[in-house]
This record gives sequence, structure tokens and C-alpha cells, in this order.
Amino acid sequence: MANVWSFNTTIRNPERMENLLRVLQEMEGENFDEDGQRMFFGLQIKKRFYKPTRAKLGNELYAEFDAVSKSDDIPDEIVEKILDKYDGQVDAAGRGRTSVAVLNRFGLTIALQSNGPVKINNIAKKWINSEIDDQELFTRLLLKWQYTNPLEDGYEGSNVRPLPATLKLIDLVNTKWESLGNKVVGLSKDEYKLFVPQLLNVTQIESDSDEIIRFRKKCRSLSGRELTQFIEDYSIKQAVKIFGNPSPTITAKNLRTLRDYADSSIRYFKTTGLIALRGGGRYVDLSKDKAIEVTTILDSVPLHAKEFETSEDYVQYLNDISENLPWINENDLFEISSNLERVLKEETQESEQIISTFDLESKNSKEKIEILEEQINKARIDSLRKLKHDLEALDESLDMLKKLMGSSYSPTTARPSLDFEWYVSRALMVLNDAIRIEPSFKIGDDGIPTGFRGNASDIECEYEDFGMTVEVTLLSGRDQWHAEGQPVMRHLRDFENSEQLGGKSAYCIFVAPYIHRDSLNTFWTSNKYEYEGSPQKIIPITIDEFIALLTIAKEKISKGVFTSATLKTLLENLYSGVSENSESQAWRGELSQKISSWAM
Repeated sequence: MANVWSFNTTIRNPERMENLLRVLQEMEGENFDEDGQRMFFGLQIKKRFYKPTRAKLGNELYAEFDAVSKSDDIPDEIVEKILDKYDGQVDAAGRGRTSVAVLNRFGLTIALQSNGPVKINNIAKKWINSEIDDQELFTRLLLKWQYTNPLEDGYEGSNVRPLPATLKLIDLVNTKWESLGNKVVGLSKDEYKLFVPQLLNVTQIESDSDEIIRFRKKCRSLSGRELTQFIEDYSIKQAVKIFGNPSPTITAKNLRTLRDYADSSIRYFKTTGLIALRGGGRYVDLSKDKAIEVTTILDSVPLHAKEFETSEDYVQYLNDISENLPWINENDLFEISSNLERVLKEETQESEQIISTFDLESKNSKEKIEILEEQINKARIDSLRKLKHDLEALDESLDMLKKLMGSSYSPTTARPSLDFEWYVSRALMVLNDAIRIEPSFKIGDDGIPTGFRGNASDIECEYEDFGMTVEVTLLSGRDQWHAEGQPVMRHLRDFENSEQLGGKSAYCIFVAPYIHRDSLNTFWTSNKYEYEGSPQKIIPITIDEFIALLTIAKEKISKGVFTSATLKTLLENLYSGVSENSESQAWRGELSQKISSWAM
């Protein structure tokens, strides 16, 4: 029997899962035999979702790989050379099997050698087509995900649904801790690491909660070196209990494995909005925003696994989105809206005015919930305005943006792309003398974004005499154009036509690691000629160029010479090259120098 449950630690966040789905979608209908598995790994390399190391490729092949423009997909002939290299070392087909496992695990796909053609299931298609968001997808999947199940071997004797069981464990620890006269805090990261991934049977929850309380009491009684030594010794004992009694070297590796499994599960669980981080990220607790939903789960969702005769039955169960979530009933919806009214009152002093303005008494529960969630999110975004001219916050954003593309980057939120929008938004809040700055993300009660709102610009900014949208993406190859080309132009046009902007001129800054030529030429056509009847002002720049822009703005703020008029001058200068140049690459080539000149 397996010792722990886990998400695939090579797929540490939903973004990686979504990217893999987009790759696999190109193979739908093809057999996932050894050739298919090898092809899947090759497509990941081609689209830069997997980057081979110099150590794996050798200097000559790595130089060939590295010489390809960072904005382009890797050519097929180079991909084939890389696959041949992997075949001689670690098995390229095996890499394809490993990376697809998490998609199969949640029933998003059927990509197995024994099951014939690759199939992308309905719920996965809705997700990558933005018909359902991260929160709905992972809430639906993770309430049902269970051990044992017909898709995964090695879990005989297990009987648990990890997400509901984790919520139950946190709730039980909170209840017991509070009964001892203490403040509820959830589980510390150490407690979570040592007890949650190994929760393979519902019968463990009661005894584990008691053991966590004992562990916590002992920790509270110690300090300094004694505390450090106790946690280290306890962790080793727990690792040996879970994995067996190997050498100290293996035990240390197992502890790192537990940490990685814990971090990965927290990231996915947080996407549901049902858990939140406390104490500067040191504790994992139940979300206050979703208090009623959590209670309903604990009251009505089984913690134990359901029996399935076949893997097809289990996949169909996971993919069934016709069934309402458990709190979609009039009593729970009423309680949810009441809870959100309490949350809104905690978030803003204008809560009574907001409630009065929207005449909530005349709305049904669903309408109330939508309005209250929107107003709570607005209040949390408005609270970021206090960052104005906070240069330490700007330095933090600059530091995170510089690290964003690194292979070892660990997201603050559930996704690197959500981090991207988060830190760009925070940077703009520091600069601002804006009338409003409105990111598209949803913020949890711990102050950290949980996901995106759909069908809107990533960030909308309104200044005294102009408007600006900011669109960010981590895509670099041709997928960048597929995913961003039309939406960027459409969002800008909708913003230009909005009543809020009131007819002011508007710009769009498009920020990506690298600008693909198809994206550039799409925006060039919109700028030079028209989109839906009239030209636009879209300025595509790289992350490095945006960092340079922010760094210069920081200097101007410190000298007291930065205003929105200063920013508008830069935007006009960057855009002016559209009329001064006859082709897109010449215009694009000027932008970096023009940003540098803004410092003068």
C-alpha cells in the first residue's frame, strides 16, 4: 500500500496542468503508445513547457537549442535530436507517461497505453476554453478525488477523499485547540507536512487531531535550539513511521518529499477558495469567506471513498458537472449571503451604504452572493491603494518579476501567471495617482489572489486624462498569439467603449517573457490600421523591459517627479513609432531604447 497521497510534484501548480492539456489536445485521437508518449514529451519541449538542461543535452546540442529565438517554438529537427538524446539516457516515452499521469489522475484525460486513442474529457475542454474557472474546476474535482480509485494502483486499503478529509482534520484541530482556551490558527506548515499527505483513511482523523495537539503543546513549551531539535527529531520519527526505517540519507529525502507533497496540495486546495493562509503564510486554515461552504462539505460530503467497478465509471463520475455543488440549495445560499454580509462589514466601513445602494433585500440569494462577492473583492483591491509610493513594496514586486521565469520559482499564489498579474498590479498601485486600478483577480480572505475573473482585461487603469489596460502572459511561442491575440484587442476595445472611461483615449501595455512575431504583427495591424473599425494603441514589451520601466519610475518617485502625465508621455513616445515605421519589427526594436531614454 502507498504511504502518502499526492499531486504529481512535477506538476506543482494548475498552470502546468493547463499547459500540458493544451499540448495533449493536439494529440487527441492518436494512440498513447510508446511513440505517442514520446511525441507528447517532444511537444512539451517544442512549446517550451519543458526546458532540457545543458547537463542532459551536452554543450553542442544545448547551444543549438539555446540559439533558437526565445519567442519561437523549438524546430522539429532540434526536438527530434533532443528526444534521441533522452532515449539514450532516461527514456523520452517515460517522461511523457510521467507528465500525463496527473491529467489522468483527475479524469481530465484518458491517455493510457492500454486505452487506445487519447481523449480530452468534457470538463477539461470547458476549463481550457475558459467556460469554467480554476475555482469551479478544482472544487468539483477535489470534492470527488479519492483513494482507492480504479485509475491508480498501490492504494489498496485506503479509504479517503483527501480534500474533505483535510478540511475535517483542520476543523477538528481548531475545535480542540479552541476548547483549551487558545486562538484558532489552523495547521502550521510543519503539522500539515507531517500529518496531511499520509492521511489515507478516514479512521486516522480523530487520532491525528489528538497527536497534532500534543505536538503543538510540546512545541509551545520549548524555544530556541530545544524547539528546533524537537521538531527535527519528531519529523524523522514521523517520516520513518510513514515510509519505513531506511538510512538517515533516505529519511532526509523522504522529509523533502513530504514537504513537496504538502506544498503542492496546499496550492491546489487553495485554488478552491476553501482554505486560506494565516500568520504570514505559516498556517493553513479554513477560509472565512467560504465558512458556510466548508460547513456544508463537512455535513454532507462523504469523507470515505465511493466504490466503482471500472475506471470508466470513475472518470464519468469525476467529469459530471450536471450535479450541483452541495451548497446550491436555498437554505445554504441564504446562509452564504449572510456570511458574506458579515465579511463585507469587516472589510469596509461603507458596507451599509453598499448594501443600501444595491437594494439587496429585493434580490434572491444567488444575486446577493454575486453582488457581495464582487464588493468584497473590490474592497480588498481598494485596500491595495495604501501601497502608493511604498518603494519597499515596489522593490518586492521587481524582485519577484525578475525571478518569475526561473526554473526554481515557487509561486506565492496557485499559479505563476497569477503571481505575474499580482506583482504587476502591486507595482502599479505603488506608482499610482490613478482614479482607479482594477485587476481581474479574486482575492481571498488572507489577502492573496485565488484565481482570475474571466472575460476582462488583466488590469484596467483609469487616470485623469487617459486610460490603460495591462495584459500579461507567460506564453512565448505561437500559443501566445493563439491565446492572447484577439482577447487583448477585444478587451481594449471594450475598455475604450466603457462608460467608466468616459471617452478618454486608452493604451494597452502587453507584457510577456518574449514577444512572438505573430502577436506583434496582430497588434501592429490593429495599431496601424484598425480593429473593429478604428486603430488602437497596443504596446508589446518584454518582462525585462517592463522591469526597466518600473525601475525608472521608482527613481522618478524618489525624486518627486512622477505623475500619471509622466507615464502618458512615455506611452505616447512608445506608440509614436507606429506612424514613424513601415514595418512591425523596426517599431518593436525601438521600444527598449525609448524606455531607457525615459530616465533622462
